[in-house]
Amino acid sequence: MKLTRLFTILIIYFLGLNNSHAFRAGSGDLFLSDYAIERFIEYVKLKGGKKPYIFVIDHGGNVSNYYFCPQGTCQGGEGAAIQECEVWSKKYANGDKCSLFARYRTIKWTNGINKGKGKLSKISSKLSDEEIINRLYELGFIGNSESTNQTSIDNQETTKKTNEGYELSGKRSIALNWQNYNDLIAGTIEFDEKNYSGKIILPLPNKDGNCTGSYSLQKNGKGTWQISCTNNMGAAGTLKWIKDGGVTGKGRDYNDNKVKFTVSSQG
Repeated sequence: MKLTRLFTILIIYFLGLNNSHAFRAGSGDLFLSDYAIERFIEYVKLKGGKKPYIFVIDHGGNVSNYYFCPQGTCQGGEGAAIQECEVWSKKYANGDKCSLFARYRTIKWTNGINKGKGKLSKISSKLSDEEIINRLYELGFIGNSESTNQTSIDNQETTKKTNEGYELSGKRSIALNWQNYNDLIAGTIEFDEKNYSGKIILPLPNKDGNCTGSYSLQKNGKGTWQISCTNNMGAAGTLKWIKDGGVTGKGRDYNDNKVKFTVSSQG
């Protein structure tokens, strides 16, 4: 009888160790690297009967690890996932602590913007890659402390009706993935639009200069864009409006590098 009781206590103890990190989501500022963003998109869009379970990441935003379940209810595993993440962080990054970032498809990490619950925190697998990037940007997980401070201001836009149509001007947040750069470019885009065509001003990070250009829209929500930059670079491509009022675009630069961006919806 005593042996059975001792065995039961040991089972409970080890289960407790296995779940010691359960629901212990990370908190504070976190900015995901390009690779971490790709891994998170991969996690959200798991197929073949795989059910996303937990996604953990180091506090530097560089090293991540995720577990999935084939079906049914997932249990345990947080401790092992975090331990593996921290081993990889020591080996490949800065040895930062790892914490839970997402459970299933809900981002649990809290940072003052993301509350760890609700509609915005839940990432649907039906979203496009650009829409997921835009959501991460809106929740404060893309950028760096300097660019975040610069772009945390509310979007400001003014619309003016004219005899010939309309004029629209203002600023919006942009997250741009340029193959030339190691990290996402997060900043503010200024625009001046008149009757479905406008001008763009985009500052580059690391004091690399500015880009200026133009875009042209069609009434079906599609269009084209082009920019030229003071660092002798430039790019062009296509764009489209998305359901929430934001804009996504893609194209290539002068050296045939890929360029993708997401512009936030109107504030």
